[in-house]
Amino acid sequence: MRLRIQEDGIRTIVEEGIHKSLTACMQCSKCGGGCAHVDEFDLSPRQVIEYLLDGLDEQVLDSRTIWLCGKNCTGCEAICPVGIPLNEIMATLREEATRRGIEPKFQQPSLIYHKFDHCSKHRREGEEG
Repeated sequence: MRLRIQEDGIRTIVEEGIHKSLTACMQCSKCGGGCAHVDEFDLSPRQVIEYLLDGLDEQVLDSRTIWLCGKNCTGCEAICPVGIPLNEIMATLREEATRRGIEPKFQQPSLIYHKFDHCSKHRREGEEG
């Protein structure tokens, strides 16, 4: 797979937010392979990073994935060989989409998604549940 790396756009906002370059992503797909609700995404987490590197910002912001992935879950970061914090990336993308007036692309997330709101195992230290 060959990426066309763009040097501007949302990628810059995301990288500043996570203090890491998205080029660190090995495109190994472990993040999506270890996700309990990846079947509900229209883009895999790996594809989100690929699209950001390719400068396909609108496709990312218009995706269902950014609204479903990363809510109080750090499972993908735990299995990522380079520790890319996808939950933080998705939060940044949701903020950017909201800032641009883009509405969430789902009717009702799965019960698995809501589980992470109430499960202390998946909450970060100090977060309320």
